Amino acid sequence: GKEHVMSLRTNLRFESKSAVSWLTALWIFLMTAVFPYYMKNHYSQMGVRKFSFFLTVSLVCLIPAGVLAAGSWGKACAAKLFRRMHKQESDAKTQTGVQAQAHPAARSLSNLDIAMLCYLAAIFISWLFSVDRAAAWTGTDGWSMGLRTQVILVLMYFLVSRYLIWWKGLLAVHMLASGGVFLLGILHRFSIDPLGMYQGLDESWQLLFLSTIGQASWYSGYVCVALTAGATVFFIAKDNRIRTAAGLYCMLGFGTVVTQNSDSAFAAMVFLLLGLFLAGCDSFDRMERFLEMLLLMFGSFKLIGILQELFPEKAKQLGSLSEFFSKSTATWVFFLIVCMGYIVLLLYRQKHEAAEIIRCGRTLRKIAVIGVVGLMLLFVVTIWANTTGLLQKWFGVSSTGQYLLFDEYWGNSRGFSWSITAETFAKLPLWRKLTGVGPDCYSVYCYADTDLAGRLHHYFGQNQTLTNAHNEFLNQLFCTGGIGFAAFVGFLAAAVCRFWKNREKEPMALMGLLAVLVYGAHNFFCYQQVCCIPFLFLLIAMSENLVREAAEK
Repeated sequence: GKEHVMSLRTNLRFESKSAVSWLTALWIFLMTAVFPYYMKNHYSQMGVRKFSFFLTVSLVCLIPAGVLAAGSWGKACAAKLFRRMHKQESDAKTQTGVQAQAHPAARSLSNLDIAMLCYLAAIFISWLFSVDRAAAWTGTDGWSMGLRTQVILVLMYFLVSRYLIWWKGLLAVHMLASGGVFLLGILHRFSIDPLGMYQGLDESWQLLFLSTIGQASWYSGYVCVALTAGATVFFIAKDNRIRTAAGLYCMLGFGTVVTQNSDSAFAAMVFLLLGLFLAGCDSFDRMERFLEMLLLMFGSFKLIGILQELFPEKAKQLGSLSEFFSKSTATWVFFLIVCMGYIVLLLYRQKHEAAEIIRCGRTLRKIAVIGVVGLMLLFVVTIWANTTGLLQKWFGVSSTGQYLLFDEYWGNSRGFSWSITAETFAKLPLWRKLTGVGPDCYSVYCYADTDLAGRLHHYFGQNQTLTNAHNEFLNQLFCTGGIGFAAFVGFLAAAVCRFWKNREKEPMALMGLLAVLVYGAHNFFCYQQVCCIPFLFLLIAMSENLVREAAEK
């Protein structure tokens, strides 16, 4: 009868939703538990192997899930439209509620959803007007960040944000797997290679590769984004066992940060701590967690430094910034200052009401933001004044150090890549400035220009290719134009605003906020690659799902 047909339709909708959820969960499990360890022939063609794994599991899991979800969503929208057209109010009250529960994708779009769709549209426009559509679809060999990858990332965002199940278990899998990656990274810096990753690799190259991720800059990007999940759990957890486990995880993360030998990771840590401090101003409990995070970080740095002093013949020689934080006395000073601040906070809390920190929290936040922005501007102005000679003229001092003299060698040749990218972009016609040369088509465009290719070959040599600007924001501007750049910054800003506003309703939303802050700071000096960008979208999507569920409750 009619009731049997309605029941059958409801069951089919439920099974469709269940299949989408399971396929999405399988993708998350494979990407968090297997992807970080997947390799063939150790570091040989690591980026190609990782992307092949990413593409395969996405085609197997996300594409079928997307088709099923789109079908369910389309049917729900069609049914809703049909009822409106025929004004069947009585049926709408009963059936719409069931379908709203059965089809999460049909629910209202958030500002973040809209920003994500705008980003995908901007990438598509860039692809449409690219210098080479085939290359813009797949992306540059070895990086593969073309339109194909962007479509998968946005599809994954919408599936996870609507159909996420078992998020606590999947988050635990992510922390366990990434914690193992962190531990291997630390062991490699002490010449311990349990997986034999360095077999056949010349010792002079070993500093550039570590753990199971590969290149140091890829690894640092993965570490910084992955670490935000554990940092958030430590920051909000009330169960001491969970906090202890998350604290140990964070110590592994900080330990590998100070040994991975990439300065951009320290910029990311500044913004991780900034995000935690801003959230810490909400309550005494949160501020205590922030100070405890600082203690974990400086304590981990010094623990690594002690091990480096105890086993000097095993420890790898690292860069100046890494060794400053691990070996210098200044880190002990920072640790003791935080200890005293922690004690003062505990004593202050005993005599004052909890609402007091909320009243002064707004002021503390303003001071923190103004302080960080001020220091960044001071750093930029100092570089400019030193490079132009004004520092010598005004104060009689100058520096030829790697941080304060902006020349072509600044930042491991980022001075050259940034300058030539900005110069080349300025010469593009207006329409090309808006649409860019095509997603991940940096090298396709640059090496097609004879004069420009000659300059690049002269600087980097005939056997090396500059595939991106080594600054994701500048690279987005060049490859996807002003439209793509605005859309990229827009969806990052939308994520920060949405998760900040909902941090009280759903504290785990801080995970997505921190991931955006950390990723933006790290990739100001780096670039999109498959070992990092999927985890940014994943953590944003998981946070969006939790915010949506909290709003419904």
